[in-house]
Amino acid sequence: MSALKIQNTLNEIERNMTALAPYRRPELFKEFLVQGYTAITLSSVSPDDFHDLLRAKLCMGTLITLYDDYADRPSQSDPELLEVLYQLNFKKCDTVRCLNLTNRNVLNFASSLFEEMNDVLGRLPHHQHLIEIVSFDLMQFYSANRYSSLVTANPHLGNQLENRSYAHHNMGMVIVSMMDLMASEKLKFSELGSIREVLLMGQRMGRIFNVLATSKREALDGDITGELASCKTEQERESGESNLRREILNLHNQIATFDDQITTFSVTAYLDGLMKVQRLHEKMEGTI
Repeated sequence: MSALKIQNTLNEIERNMTALAPYRRPELFKEFLVQGYTAITLSSVSPDDFHDLLRAKLCMGTLITLYDDYADRPSQSDPELLEVLYQLNFKKCDTVRCLNLTNRNVLNFASSLFEEMNDVLGRLPHHQHLIEIVSFDLMQFYSANRYSSLVTANPHLGNQLENRSYAHHNMGMVIVSMMDLMASEKLKFSELGSIREVLLMGQRMGRIFNVLATSKREALDGDITGELASCKTEQERESGESNLRREILNLHNQIATFDDQITTFSVTAYLDGLMKVQRLHEKMEGTI
């Protein structure tokens, strides 16, 4: 039954994204998101909750992909539509606006993704305790997407420092890990600050994986919001890539130091999952 629900969710995602974003290949959702979210699922999640959480994460990943295209893909850029979409959250929200048919379909699809996520999350043991934090993390994603819209509209605005500050929230990895914590019955709230540090560093690693794997495709799409987009020469680009690879190693080592501090889940297993996500990015370069 759980596998069937996941397949139904994937079918709905593929049907809607084929209509709304035909340039996005189905493998992004059926393979990349499924394998990536599986790899970084926290060890504190019980097998009974895994499949429902995966459905919620697939909805979140699809939502990020949908919003991202309206922010940084020049052919799809639509800041006005995004302002309507940003009203959607993990609480009840009315978004009655005068939209054309296509944008109404986008809004309806995004709303359905939130409905499915809320259906899953509302039944988890720590939903009440953590929903405000997850809602804050969603706003962080919205801020990152707004920044992408600004850079798309104002190309000379782009710079690496601001990009590093905002863009990692576009990965949504902290959000999906907080979903895991909602399901973690043995969550130690005293560890939450340290856990958030680990998740933010993991999200930054994920962002670097994404930058290295998608920069060529984004250049072809005219997307100027990537961290390497501001490099003016090939030498500068090669230096930038080298710095990012060093940063991955440094972040990996920093996260490893939390292994003795956090008992809610295995930090070592989380790091192993991040390395699987890195290999997944490399394997699917050109597809994602």
